[in-house]
This record gives sequence, structure tokens and C-alpha cells, in this order.
Amino acid sequence: MREQKAKENWQKARVVSSVLGVVFGLLITTGLAQDATNQQASVQSALSDQRVGVAAGKRVTMTLRDAMLMALENNRDIEVERLNVQMNEFDLRGSYGAYDPSLTSSFFYNRSKTPVANPLAGGENGGLLTDNLTGNATLLQRVQTQGGSFQATFNNDRATTQNLFNAINPQFTSSLSVGYTQPLLRNREIDPFRRQIKIAKKRLDISDAQFRQRAVEIIAQVQRAYWDLVFARRDREIKRESVELARTQMAHNERLVEAGALAKADIISARVELERRNDEAEAAVDAIQRAENSLKALLLLPSSSDLWDSELTPVEQPQLDSNASLPLADAVRLAQQNRPELEQFRLRGELNQIDVDFFRNQTKPQVDFVINYGAVGVAGDPRTETNFFTQSNLLLTQRVNDLSRLAGLPPLPGGGDFSLPGFLIGGNGQSLANMFKNEFRTWKVGVNINLPLRNRAAEANLGRALAEGKQIDVQRQRLTQTIEVEVRNALQAVETAKRRVEAARNSRENAELQYQSEQRKFDAGQSTNFFVLDRQNALIAARGRELKALTDYTKAVAELQRALSTTLTSNNVQVQVK
Repeated sequence: MREQKAKENWQKARVVSSVLGVVFGLLITTGLAQDATNQQASVQSALSDQRVGVAAGKRVTMTLRDAMLMALENNRDIEVERLNVQMNEFDLRGSYGAYDPSLTSSFFYNRSKTPVANPLAGGENGGLLTDNLTGNATLLQRVQTQGGSFQATFNNDRATTQNLFNAINPQFTSSLSVGYTQPLLRNREIDPFRRQIKIAKKRLDISDAQFRQRAVEIIAQVQRAYWDLVFARRDREIKRESVELARTQMAHNERLVEAGALAKADIISARVELERRNDEAEAAVDAIQRAENSLKALLLLPSSSDLWDSELTPVEQPQLDSNASLPLADAVRLAQQNRPELEQFRLRGELNQIDVDFFRNQTKPQVDFVINYGAVGVAGDPRTETNFFTQSNLLLTQRVNDLSRLAGLPPLPGGGDFSLPGFLIGGNGQSLANMFKNEFRTWKVGVNINLPLRNRAAEANLGRALAEGKQIDVQRQRLTQTIEVEVRNALQAVETAKRRVEAARNSRENAELQYQSEQRKFDAGQSTNFFVLDRQNALIAARGRELKALTDYTKAVAELQRALSTTLTSNNVQVQVK
């Protein structure tokens, strides 16, 4: 009789469990489920969405392209590289300053009184007073081709002196000289100024390549951070779904216990599992916060308080791309063509060649061809004072003429007149006019030779530059090998991630079927609470693995784009220096 009664209770429990399995879903959606005990009420407490520094209700939806463009606009690392390019542009502009014409001038007054012990020095009372007012200007213009230079010098002087032997006082002297110097060996093909211009050009090209490299790296970081945030948010949803499954199972068990079909211990085991899943769901919120802060650090300015306080909601979801991979040989060739690091090594090699050419040129003797042409003009007022030579000459001429007159002879010709030519009489204007008449001119042509007996400094600099060129070539070869390894690894990661996605998807589909089957067996009394919860855990883990595999695949594609340096073109993003 006991066996028959137990069998009736078992059949009744199976019927009740089947009915409760259907009804319980309605009770959850309509909010009619009641807590059986105070402990159950604490288990069913809602999970909190509150996060530190994120205002409730402030959401900003964002596509991956929006994130890339925002990073290019606001990222501080990219801004640093952009400013480096601008600084190198200014350096290049400044290097041409060596070929700007240079005008130097001076204007001064000089007064000197010197003792003289020679009566022929022209002083009075043992002293000679001289006043000079001088102005001069020099124009220098370097020539970029062949390394020559023009120089024009103009001097203008007004001199007043007590020297009685000067026929004009004050005396104006003007002179103009023009010269050209052309290096024949050293500094002809390249000199320090042209070397600096070439170096500035290469450094500007290098900074452009560094800017592109940094932009690619930042965009790759943005892609990884974006997909990490997508993963964290979807992982939280999966964790919450697992909480709801555990809560549903616990409520189901409570009704079976009320019907006498289960022991109370099954409620405790369901409650323990529910609390464990609650803990995982809360930890998922922290993962979202960290992923979101990492993405914001790449996208936002420090002062963008509104966006920092907002919740970022990614729009895109990870998915397979059939065109992501390509043959290894094509990938390696594409990487070697596109990678800005290789471009930088090429430019560094050209920069080193500039130094080699310059230091090799500096080992040559310095032989300069020099030509100079000048004109001088002088004018002034005739001196009224006479010196003892002119005074004695006048007295002697007068005495001879008196004697000649007594003897009936004609006077001496000239009558002792020592007047100056008319073009020497005048002021500063006359002096300039005489200079431009070009009647008094000088010219010079020749070579300057500087032949060092030993030139160890130039030879050492040349040797160091040659060694540096070999070092750059070795480093370039090492980088080429590293890039090929990166491409190989990136291609393998894409293929592996793709197969992982397929395997994880199949695993998730089978886990769903397995859980549904186990739930039906439990409702029919053919399974236990332990196996149902275990199938739920397996299903949640399968969903997590599928999400992780999809995210890893998307990140692997982004890493392949970085390895090939096609990140910008693949995402239709253009970078420019403002």
C-alpha cells in the first residue's frame, strides 16, 4: 500500500512539475511571482547598473568609424606627432634663412688728437687733431647652387684734420667694392648650409611617416578597445541571462518542493548557484567600466566632461569577414610597401647619405676662386692755410720773378699756383659722383688655398657616417624580418579565430539542445536539479566562448590590418596635419 501511495505521489509531482514549467514563465513576465522566504527575497534582488562617474540616462551611441574619427581629432598622442610635423616644417623653413640677404651697417664719429714730433706730419704745436664721420654698409648674399657668395661693401667718410699738408679739408672719401667667392673643391657640391636644408627635408619626411605610424597604432588601439567594450557589454547580458535562468530554476524547485516532488536541499543548491551567478554578473559591470574608460582615454579630451560622464553604447557587433585574409606572399609584399617604419628606415638611410657626402667633401682641400672690383671717389674744400713748403715756395718764386723783372726776363710760369683739379672740389655729393664715374678703380682676381696637412676630424666624421649607414641597413633588415613574422602571426591568428568561431557556434547550438533536453527530463522527473544547473552553466559558458571567439576574430582582423598598415585605407579614414 505504501508503494502504491508513493507511486501516486510521484505521478502527481510529474504532472505538477510539467504544469509549473509552463506557468512559471508567465508568472515571471507578469511580475506575479512571490517570495517564499526572506532569504529568497535577497536572492532575487535586482542587479545594479550604477557605475562610478557615469550619469544615469546619459548615453552616447557610437559606431567604430565615429570612434576612429574622434580619436584622430582628440587623441593627445596623435596631436603630439602632428605638432612634431609642424615643428619640422618650421625647421625646414628656417634652414633656408642662410640664403637670405644680409645687410650690416655702421655709423660712427671718431675724434683723435695725437702727438707728432715730425714737422712733416703736418701738426701744430706738437699735436695733430683729426675728426672722422664714417658710415659703411655691407651686403652679403649666398648662392645656393655651387656654394658661392656675393659681397658688396660701401664706405663713406668725412675727415677733418689739422694736417697742413692735406690740400682739401674737410675731405670726403667714397668707395664701393663688389666681390664674388666660388669654392672649387671643398663646399662646392655641398656645404654646411645646403646640408642643413637637406637634413631638414628628410626629417620632415620622417616626421610625416611617424605621424602616419602613430595614427595607425592609435586606430588599432581604438578598434581593440571598441571590441573589448562590445564584448564586456554582451558578456554582462549573458551573465544576466544566466542569473534569470538560475532564478527560474529556483522558483521551479520551490514549487516542486511544495508539491512534495523534491527535497528542500534542491532549493538551497539552486540558491547557491544563483548567488554565484549574481557575483559574476556584478563583476561584469566592472569589466564594462574598465573597457569603457580605456576607450574614452583614446577618444576624449581631458576637458570633455559631458562625454566622460556619459555611457558609450557601441552600435556595431562582431561578425565574420570572408575577405579579411589573403595569401602570405601578397601580405608580406603589401606590408613591406606600406609599413611606415620601413619608410622611416629608408629616409634615415638617405639622411645618412647626406652626412656621408658632406663629410667626404670636407676631406678635400679648400680652394676658392676670388674676384673683386672697386671704385673710389674723393672730394673736398681747398685748404686756405699754407704749410712751410708752400709758403717758402711762394717766397722763392716771388724773389725769382722780382729779379727776372729787373733783368728784363719773363716771370716763371704758373706763378706758384698749386690749385686742385675742379672735379676734386666739392662736398660729399661730388665724392659720390667721382666714385660712380669709375675713373679710379681697382680689381683683383686669384685663388685662396687652405691645405691642411692632416684632416683627422673630417676623416673621423666620414668614417662614423659610413659605419652608421651600415648600422641602419642592418636594423632595416632586422625590422623587415620582424614585420614578416608579424604578418605571419596575424594571418594565422585570423584563420585560427575563424575556426574558433565556427567551433564555438556549434558548441553553443549543441549546448542549447542539451539544456533543453535536460530541462524536459527534469520536468518529467527523469533528471535532477544538479544536472539542470550543470547544463545551464555549460550553455552560458558556450555562449561566452562564442562571443569571445567572435571578438577575438574581429580583433585579429584589426591586428592584421595594422601589420599590413592598411588600417586607414581599410576603414576609409584619412589623416592630415593641420
